[in-house]
Amino acid sequence: MISAKSRTFRLALLGSAGLLGATALTGCGSGDEGDGDQAARSGSEDNRQSATQVVRATNAKTSKAGSAQVKLETTATSGGRSETIKGSGVMDFGDGTSRIELGQDGQRIEQRIVDKVLYQKPPKGSGGLPGGKAWMKIDLERLQAAGGSGGSQVSDPADSFAYSKSLSEKDVKKVGQEQVGGVKTTHYRVAVDVKKLAKGSPEQQKKLRQQLGDTVPMDLWIDGKGLMRRQQLEMSMPGKAGGGTSKTSDEKIEAKVVMNFSDFGTDVTVKAPEAGDTVDMTSKAIKQGEQKA
Repeated sequence: MISAKSRTFRLALLGSAGLLGATALTGCGSGDEGDGDQAARSGSEDNRQSATQVVRATNAKTSKAGSAQVKLETTATSGGRSETIKGSGVMDFGDGTSRIELGQDGQRIEQRIVDKVLYQKPPKGSGGLPGGKAWMKIDLERLQAAGGSGGSQVSDPADSFAYSKSLSEKDVKKVGQEQVGGVKTTHYRVAVDVKKLAKGSPEQQKKLRQQLGDTVPMDLWIDGKGLMRRQQLEMSMPGKAGGGTSKTSDEKIEAKVVMNFSDFGTDVTVKAPEAGDTVDMTSKAIKQGEQKA
């Protein structure tokens, strides 16, 4: 029998997996097209470019591929417990439209992003949503305009790769050659200063440092055509949706999100849930973010 504490952690992990997946997966359309065009002249140019140039270029080159199938694996650790959630779906690199399903031990969560609005269907038995609705809705543009990350690590997906424009040579390290899904890739390690994610906003920088620390460690696996084949992101986040003043490890989740990309150019058809079956949680997310500031 699953204890209430374990069940709470598992549901938090499911939600975090989906939201982190949204943040990390749908940012490919925000890069510098100039860098991509320069690097796109030849897949073999990888050997003649610096590691930083290759990483800067992969944003635009992956975006030009249009879409892909995605496999997602999130491992989270909190209070000595560790669990893994796996999922899969499709996404459009151009506008961030995506659909992904995640699950573990019979509990499943479905997430869609349509027109920069995130829809999430909680697992059955998780307590439900107000009014008996099946889907929660968060307007990502409203959330960003209000000043940032909200209460559940939700952010504008289009910003997740914006850091690539400002990377310096010291921020990127070439690790070596590795196979990903049968494809030869080059593994790069990136240390992203959260200041570069804050867009000059002291308030946002403060929130990001509280949430993520001074830097965000990220690993990228890029193939010979400059396409992203795998992305790995590690971060620390509050473990309880409602927050709290305690800073003990029990109230934080250390998460690692690994995403594999394949079948570039796949069809992506995603529709928003019926309006009558959704409840807008944007204001609540904004309020939670303000309380944590």
